[in-house]
Amino acid sequence: MKPIERLKLSLLSSACLALAAGLVPATSASAAEAANTAPAPVWRTDATTSVTESLDLIGLVPGGQATAVKLTGAVPTQYFDFGVRADEFVSQAVLELDFTASPSLIAETSQINVFLNGELQGSHQLAKDGLGKPSHASIALNPKAVKPRNQIAVEFVGHYQVVCENVSNKALWLDISPTSRLTLTKQNLRLANDLAQLPQPFVDASSNAPTTLPFVFAGNPSREQKTAAAIIAGDVGARSAWRGASFPVYIGELPGKSHYVVFATNDKRPDFLAELPAFEGPELLMLDAPGGLYEKVLVIGGRTDADLVAAAQAAAASGQMLIGPKHRVKKDFAAPEPLPAYQSPRWVDTDAAVPLAALMEYPEQLSARGTTLPALHVEMRLAPDIYLTSASEASISLLYRYTKPSAGQSAQLRTLVNGALADSENLAEDASRGSKLVTLPVTPGPAVALGGKTSGLAAVNDISFEAHYQTVANEGSPSNCRAATLPTQQVQIDPTSMVEFSGMYHYAHLPEIGLYTQGAFPFSKFADLSQTAAVIDDDAGASMLTTLFNAVGRIGAATGVAPVHITIAAPGQSDLLKGKDLLVVGELPDGVLDLSADSAALITEALGAWFEQKKPAAPASGAGAGQPAADDAAPEFLTTGFAAISSIRSPVDSSRTLVALLSEGARGAHVLNTRLAQPGDLTQAVGGTVFVGEDSLTSFAPESTYTVGDMPWLRRVWLSLADRPFILVFCALAAALVAGAGIFLYMRRWIRRRA
Repeated sequence: MKPIERLKLSLLSSACLALAAGLVPATSASAAEAANTAPAPVWRTDATTSVTESLDLIGLVPGGQATAVKLTGAVPTQYFDFGVRADEFVSQAVLELDFTASPSLIAETSQINVFLNGELQGSHQLAKDGLGKPSHASIALNPKAVKPRNQIAVEFVGHYQVVCENVSNKALWLDISPTSRLTLTKQNLRLANDLAQLPQPFVDASSNAPTTLPFVFAGNPSREQKTAAAIIAGDVGARSAWRGASFPVYIGELPGKSHYVVFATNDKRPDFLAELPAFEGPELLMLDAPGGLYEKVLVIGGRTDADLVAAAQAAAASGQMLIGPKHRVKKDFAAPEPLPAYQSPRWVDTDAAVPLAALMEYPEQLSARGTTLPALHVEMRLAPDIYLTSASEASISLLYRYTKPSAGQSAQLRTLVNGALADSENLAEDASRGSKLVTLPVTPGPAVALGGKTSGLAAVNDISFEAHYQTVANEGSPSNCRAATLPTQQVQIDPTSMVEFSGMYHYAHLPEIGLYTQGAFPFSKFADLSQTAAVIDDDAGASMLTTLFNAVGRIGAATGVAPVHITIAAPGQSDLLKGKDLLVVGELPDGVLDLSADSAALITEALGAWFEQKKPAAPASGAGAGQPAADDAAPEFLTTGFAAISSIRSPVDSSRTLVALLSEGARGAHVLNTRLAQPGDLTQAVGGTVFVGEDSLTSFAPESTYTVGDMPWLRRVWLSLADRPFILVFCALAAALVAGAGIFLYMRRWIRRRA
């Protein structure tokens, strides 16, 4: 090719690239139309496939509990938060806003402004013919302004008259419909193979989406391989927290388009790792997934199965500095010492004073500013087995700062616990600081709400502070305008404010499924699971293994700690089960054909027999393994997916507890795995046995209970008698008779002595 031809070709290619990137405008109408219909240009050279994600805008309200949004003149702005994974970037973003505006507005001057991370993205002027009825606005957002964590602000600018407006007038309102959506067009990025990015891209806390991380084994995993996988699952669950995490298992095959984890040794590894050099010890590797454009593989490798456990412990250990695509665990590496009881970083220590700073998740969490101040929220979690009595107390030595109220203006600071008013304090006009000892409401009983919410302190608490300033804005008339501008106020709760507790005990009635589903108790008592043994058959299939790892991930989400000391065992390995709480994963026993107390009793009986290596008795009808008799139709719950969670006193150690996760076939395992992967699910489960369906929970009380904890025996006796008034009356009468008889005998002796 001649030089002049190469130059022409180069110029032509440059012009095409510039046109595609938007640097040179298209000159023809057809080109303009093509640009409007074509996907947004991609300016990243490491981008791969494109995917469109649509998010409910109401679900992006901070806190995640909003069902509707209403903007007014006094509260004109609403914020929406969303995140983007580190291995994704946004090439196009559109806010589809459905709303209804007040019919009293002046259309020419009323509008909606949309901001992304503080940058104005667009304005929508309200049309006269759209006032008072559902309307729609589509506002494009600048994709280059999107960050890993983002905030959209929708501002309502409304006017109902030309002069002398009152911003608190009820005619100023705009409702944002729940059908509003945020649509993101994303591209996946090809990240470098660098372990320094961990836990990304396998776990990403930037977005609110749950984590799905497949586990791959070359063959049926050994006990050590299961242990290594459980450690990784618990660590991922701890990092995913409330978002949830699931771990589908693949044996001898690879998942589809996804990041995943492979457990491999020199003798047992998937085919795509066949050319990988032999492991010389516990190792961590990050590789490109075979056949993938952007997917990554985390390899937990070693010479033997025991090396896999060490590699998993090293991956979960905090403070490890990993650089590059490969990390060889040092020979002197040792897992951290087992944690003492109740050392979860997500629980407050009820034996010590705790500053609010220890409960904060981000700076300025306890500071508010604006014309109308939003509530300040902080979450406080107690250990799941905390028991509150009539002598229990919780208080906050509250320190706060605020803008002084105007002369004649009243202001008040309120403290609430789970929506219940704890205290209120009038803010003085002659000061800008204050202090208050706030006593939190306490309802005697277990902190974990079993069967419904409790009024006052609970295991999971939302402590909120609300500041209210009195505002009066008289609009007057056009000839006598007395409009007032609402001043900006500010309130800050001092992070050094201390929360103190007294009279609280670790005490629980077991078995109780609610303690497990809401707080992972009793396993979470020792957050690193040093006193937990997960029991599963050696030949368990992929669905059972998924149940095991989802359950361990759920425990990690409750404690915030990687389970580096968990024990995996088979039912017959009683030497590994003594002195430990048992998490059992298996199939439903024979004969469970209905949701009844008899079926619940059959399950608890079968669990004890399983550890004695006895096969549970089949039902009299001859149906087996959850199958109906030949002349009966299959019950509906067996065809739609069915599982059970049951708890009993451990048959191996009477001082310990067993919680079993049992499912019926692939459908039942899918239902159970789906619900276990969501930390907010199953919280309504109570009792000793709970049958789990796709949308239902059926609970049955345990046949017998026992107690664990450190409550003094005298208070235990009082708690036992407090629920039995007739026994209290009988004891009072008996005490009166004994005291009266004693006084009578004493007086007779005294009279005889006098005589």
